[in-house]
Parts: sequence; structure tokens; C-alpha cells
Amino acid sequence: MMGRHKLLSAAVAAMVAFGFALYGNHAGWTDKSVGVFAGMGTAFLLFALMLAFAPRWWREHCDEEYSSRAYREYRRRMWPAMLVYMALVFGSTWLLKNTVQPLALRALIAIAPALPIFFVMLVFLRYLRTVDEMQRRIEMEAVGVAALAVSQIYLAGGFLQLGKVIDVPSGLAMIWVFPLMCFSYAIGKFFATRRYR
Repeated sequence: MMGRHKLLSAAVAAMVAFGFALYGNHAGWTDKSVGVFAGMGTAFLLFALMLAFAPRWWREHCDEEYSSRAYREYRRRMWPAMLVYMALVFGSTWLLKNTVQPLALRALIAIAPALPIFFVMLVFLRYLRTVDEMQRRIEMEAVGVAALAVSQIYLAGGFLQLGKVIDVPSGLAMIWVFPLMCFSYAIGKFFATRRYR
């Protein structure tokens, strides 16, 4: 029931994002702008495929969690902050490329998208305090897996960078820490939930 709703939502979001990417490609948008929408479309498509092929026990767990009071409160606080984050990412990128010159103002504008993510982290901590002991254990194990996985990836990447095997720009490397944490958290949560079910 809820799984089908989420699957349909993810599929529609993927089509909308791909539609923007195609439109932007024909309308002469920058490659980066087209790439952002193509990346969003790919992420939503992968999420839809993951939902479509997830085991029944995982879908049932997600439905149960999705309908819980604690998770509803989490979503109610988290999604507005994520929308503000997305707006700030696009807005600050445009401002930094087109108008703002003073260094102090550039720093404030550049750091602005991090503020809603800080709020999301606080909301997540509040969510952890409101769930039952078993769900808290699953969440904490998932966070631990994410921290260990991202630390290992960045440690290995650092050694490869020092060995001049790869050359990743520092800004690009840093901006991927949070998305990799979220992705690793999702994988950790899947396996922790399977372990404790």
C-alpha cells in the first residue's frame, strides 16, 4: 500500500527530473544544470527500482516505520529543511558565479546550504529519542556503518591521492561526504533491520 505510493512517487519524480534535463539540453542550459537534473532523475530511478525489487520484509518494515508517529514527525520537520537546502544550493551557486565579490560575503553565501542540513541532523537526533529501543538500535548501527564506510572510503582515497594515483579536487571530495553518509546509512539500515527482524 504505502510501498506502491512511494514507488509511484519515485517514478514520477524520475520522469520529471529527466524531463527537465531533456528540456534544458534543448534549451541551451549549461551542462552542469542539465547534469544536476539528470543526476536527480537517475537517483529517483534507482530508488524506484530499489523499492520495486526490495524483499517483502523490508517493504513491510518501511511501511510500518513510515506510518509511525515518530517518523511522521521526523518527515514533517525534515522535508521543509531539505527544500530550503535545495533552494539554497541553487541560489548560492548562482550568486557565487554571477554577482558576489567580497570574500566575507562569498563565505556566508557558500556556507548557507549547510545550515538546513544541520537542522536535519538535529531533527534526526530528536527522532532517535522518540523511537522504541529496537528501532534506536537499528538506527545507531546504521549510523555506525555509515561512519565506518565513509571513513574507510576517504582514508583509501587520501592514500590514492597522495600516491598520485587519482586527482580529485578537494571541493568535490568534501561535498560528497554527506551524500555518501546517507547512502551508507541506508545500506547499514537494511542489513541491521534484517539482522534484528
